[in-house]
Amino acid sequence: MTVEAATSRSVDAVFFDLFGTLLSLRPLDDACETLAPGRGAELAARWRSRQLELSWLRTAMERWVDFDEVTLDALGAVLRELGVRADKDAVARLAGAFRELPVHPEVTGALEQLRDGGVTIGILTNASRAALDAVLARTGLPMEHALSVDAARRFKPSPAVYALATAAMGLPPERIGFVTGNAWDAAGSSAFGFRVAWLRAEGGPSLPPVGAPDPIEATWETLPGVFLEHPIG
Repeated sequence: MTVEAATSRSVDAVFFDLFGTLLSLRPLDDACETLAPGRGAELAARWRSRQLELSWLRTAMERWVDFDEVTLDALGAVLRELGVRADKDAVARLAGAFRELPVHPEVTGALEQLRDGGVTIGILTNASRAALDAVLARTGLPMEHALSVDAARRFKPSPAVYALATAAMGLPPERIGFVTGNAWDAAGSSAFGFRVAWLRAEGGPSLPPVGAPDPIEATWETLPGVFLEHPIG
């Protein structure tokens, strides 16, 4: 690491959310068409919403199961709500679509710039340990740390989850960056004390009014500059 790199960054590590950040959720629409022709987008949106709702409820109620089970439960609930009938194997195959989501094309360049700037890169995700390992094996995403909420038995935005990153790095929150495409995750990680880059989708939800500091709105192109005073390249 050069002296220039060491003095030109605002953090020493950057952790990324997985679903809806490193991995695009858009293909879920097509995957859901297999069970609900003509209603794939509706099913995918409601599935994701219910998935998050169940994760928050289970954390609040201290009723832990991993995210694979939450995902399957959420899908089953939404299929019943929509009156869509499917056999158990078809439902299980669709639930597995979260492990097959593609990496955003802009990810590689952003990771390279951050690493060239001397920043340690990691993932901090709601995904189960098994699902995270499967995604990393399939995509080859180069990460020094790959942290699953399984270790905390809580889901984001619980502070116990964000604390996994501080423990892994031995750093205070203000020396760690966090990148997410999810408004609720931006609020939670910002409240914890991370320097947060929020990849806000055009027309997407605003930051929840929960008293969290405002994150920095960014795109994949501007992302390295959030954490590097003088981006490489």
